[in-house]
Amino acid sequence: MAVIENLNVYFEQQKKDTLKRKLTKRGYDGANSGRRTSGWVTPSTSANAEITPGLSKLRDRSRDLVRNNPYANKGLRVFVANAVGTGIIPSIKDKKTQKLWKKWVKECDADGQLNFYGLQRLMGRTIPESGECLIRFRYRRPEDGMAVPLQIQVLEPDYLDMNKNELLKTGGHIQNGIEYDPIGRRAAYWLYKEHPGENSIKFKSMESSRVIAEDIIHVYDKLRPGQARGVPIFAPVMITSNDLDEYEEATLVRKAAEACITAIVESDDESRTLGGETIEADTQRRLEELAPGMIEYLSIGEKITFNNPPASTGYGEYVNTRLHAIAAGIGITYEQMTGDLSQVNYSSIRAGTLDFRREVEQFQWLTFIPMVCERIIDVWLKTAALSNSGIKQDQEIEWTTPKWDWVDPLKDIKGEELEIGNNLKSWSEGARQRGYNPQDLMNEIIADRKMFAEAGIPYPSDKDIPITTPPEN
Repeated sequence: MAVIENLNVYFEQQKKDTLKRKLTKRGYDGANSGRRTSGWVTPSTSANAEITPGLSKLRDRSRDLVRNNPYANKGLRVFVANAVGTGIIPSIKDKKTQKLWKKWVKECDADGQLNFYGLQRLMGRTIPESGECLIRFRYRRPEDGMAVPLQIQVLEPDYLDMNKNELLKTGGHIQNGIEYDPIGRRAAYWLYKEHPGENSIKFKSMESSRVIAEDIIHVYDKLRPGQARGVPIFAPVMITSNDLDEYEEATLVRKAAEACITAIVESDDESRTLGGETIEADTQRRLEELAPGMIEYLSIGEKITFNNPPASTGYGEYVNTRLHAIAAGIGITYEQMTGDLSQVNYSSIRAGTLDFRREVEQFQWLTFIPMVCERIIDVWLKTAALSNSGIKQDQEIEWTTPKWDWVDPLKDIKGEELEIGNNLKSWSEGARQRGYNPQDLMNEIIADRKMFAEAGIPYPSDKDIPITTPPEN
C-alpha cells in the first residue's frame, strides 16, 4: 500500500514538473536554458562594446595570417582582385572635367608612388585585412603646379587614437579617437602623427592631434547600427586558420617520424656490430648504419626488430573540411581560395561564382563607392571648381566597376544581347558591367568605324551589310 502511495506521489510530481516546463518553455528553442546551452554566454552588448576591447588583437592576428598563411593570403588577393580589380572608374560627361581628372589621377598620391586606381587597390586591401581604412585629404598650394591642388593619403587604422575618450564641454564626446558633436555626427578624428608601430629614427610623440571630419574618410564595412569601427574579414575564421596551421605542422612532424626506420638488435655479445660502425667522438657511443640492399647474418641468439609506427589517416578529409569553413567565413568560394577545381562542374562553379559576385557587388555599391569614390569625387570637384573657373562643382557622376569574366562567354553574350534587344538593359549599363566607360567606348567605336570605312573593310559587326567605299578626293 505504501508503495502505491509513493508511486502516486511520484507521478503527481512528474505531472507538475511537466506542466511547469510547458509554462516556462520559450517560443524559440534557441532561447531555452539547459544542459546543451549552459556554456553559451551571450551578453546584450552593443557593437562598439564587443569590437573595442579586441580590435587591436584582431587586426594584428589578421595581418599575421595574411603574411604567413597561404590560404588567407590568397583569399584576400581574390577578394581585392574582384572588388577593385584595376580600378573603379568614374564616367564624367563634361570633356574638360574628364581631361582634368585624367591628369589628376596620375598625381593624386600624397606619397608620390601610385595613381588613383593603385590607391583604390591599397584601400581595398586595407579594409578587409585591417577591418577599416583612413583616407586623408591633403590640400596643396597653387604654386605646387598640380592639375587640382589636392592629394589623398591612405593611412592604416592604427593612426586613430583608441585611448582618446572624454566628454566635451560643448555637449559632444570623444569615443575611441572619434569626436562626435552634440547630436551624434562625426566632427573630428584624433590621429597620431606617425604609425604607433613604426621603427623610425625621428622623435615620436604618442600624442594625437585633432583633424576635422571633412578632411578624413573612415571606411569600413558597417554591419550593425551604431557600429563605429570595422573588424577584419578574417575575424570569424582566425581560430580555425590557426588550428589548421598547427594541425598541418603536427602532421608533418608525425610523417617525418613515420619515415624513420629504427633497427633494434638484441645480443649478449658487445663486440657484435650490424652494418657499418662509427664511434661518436663525444660520448664514445657506437653508431651503426643500415645500407640499401645490405644482407646481414646474425649470430646464434641474436634477434633484430624494426619499429613500425602507425600511419596517420584522415588528413585530407580534415583539411578539406577546414578549408571549406575558412572560405565560407571569408566570403569566397573554396575553389577560389585553393585553386582546386577537381570537384566542380560547369553548373556548380557558375552557381558559386554568381553568389560570390553578389557579395562583392554589395561591398562595391554599398560600402566602397559611397564611402570612398563618391566622397573623393565630391571633394575633388569642389576643389577643382575653386581653382579652375571652367569646372562645374555639381556634375552627375556614374561609376564603372571592373568587368566580370564570364564562365561561358558564348552563352552569357547571347543572354546579354537578348536583354539589350528587349530593352531590359541599356547599352551603357552593359558597357559599365563589362568595365568600360560608355562614352570612351563609344568614341573608340566611332573612330574604328571611320578607320574601317576609309580602308574599305567591313566593320566586324556589320559583315552582312554592304560597305560603300568612300569616293576619292
